[in-house]
Amino acid sequence: MRAKWKPYRVATLSLVSALVAAGALAGAAGPASAATTAVRLDYTCTTSLGPTVEVTAWAVGGLPDDGAGPNSVSRHQPAFIDVDVYLMELRPVLELADEVRLDGDSTATLGARITGPDGTRTVEAALTVAPAWVRKSQGASLRTGGAFPVQYLSQEGHYDLHVDGLELTLRPKRADGTSLGTVTASCSHDPAQNDLLGTVWSQGLVSDRPLRPTGLHVVSTTPTSVTLAWEANSWWFPTAGYDVYIDGGNFGRFPGKQATLTGLTPDRLQRAKVVTVDVTGSQSTKSESLLFTTPPA
Repeated sequence: MRAKWKPYRVATLSLVSALVAAGALAGAAGPASAATTAVRLDYTCTTSLGPTVEVTAWAVGGLPDDGAGPNSVSRHQPAFIDVDVYLMELRPVLELADEVRLDGDSTATLGARITGPDGTRTVEAALTVAPAWVRKSQGASLRTGGAFPVQYLSQEGHYDLHVDGLELTLRPKRADGTSLGTVTASCSHDPAQNDLLGTVWSQGLVSDRPLRPTGLHVVSTTPTSVTLAWEANSWWFPTAGYDVYIDGGNFGRFPGKQATLTGLTPDRLQRAKVVTVDVTGSQSTKSESLLFTTPPA
C-alpha cells in the first residue's frame, strides 16, 4: 500500500521551518541556546497490522552549544543532544476509529550513529509521544520527543550525528479511554538518503563559568503549571539565581532550587532546562533537558 504524502510533506516542512525560526524545537533561546537542526527521512515501515507503509518524518535535533561557537562542546564536559521526531500522518500506520487519542504511554525509539575521531558508536533515543487526538477524516502529525544518552566526545574534532531506524509502539484509545490495543511499526530509510542531523565540534577548551544544575525533576503538575526542582553547587562567586526555560522560552529567574511555573498549556509534552547565573552575570551551560506532560484540563 502506497500512501499519498505530498500535501503533508509541504505542511510539515512549513511547520518545522516555522518552529525552527521561532526557537520552539529542542533548543532554548538566549545565552543558553542550543543549535536546532532538522533532516527529513522517508521511512518504509512494517507494521503489526500487516501492511508495509511509507511514512515521512522530520527529525529535529537540539545540539549542544556549550563551547566556543555553535554546535560545540568542551571535550571535558558531557554532551546533551535533544531530538524530536515529527511523523506526518498516521492513517497508513493505524486503522483508525472515528477519533483516537495517543499520549505518553505510546513510545518510539530512534536509532543513530555518531562518527568522529574515535570511530563510530551507535546510540538510541527513547522518545515519548506527545498527547494528540487523531481523526479519521483528516491528516494528523504526531510529535515525539526525547534525547540521546549523555555522550562524552573526549577526543577533539568533529562528530557527525546520522539518524537511523525508527521503532514505534502506539497504544490508541477511544474518546472514553477504552484501549484499542497496541500497534507496532519497525521503520528503515533508504541508506542513500541524507540522514545527517548535525555535527558537533568537540573542543579542548575549559570554560570558566558557573556549574550547571543537575538532577532536574518534576515535583508536581496541574493542567496549567509545573513545579520543578534541581540540585546545584556554587563556585567562585555566589549564585544570583536560576533561569528556567520551557520549550525555548525563558520563564524567569528564581532564587532557589525550586520553581513553580504557571500559564502552561494543558495536555502538552514540554521540555524544561535550567541555567545557573552568578552575581557577576556569568551563566552556566544548560542543564540536561527534562520532558514532562501537563495533564488535560
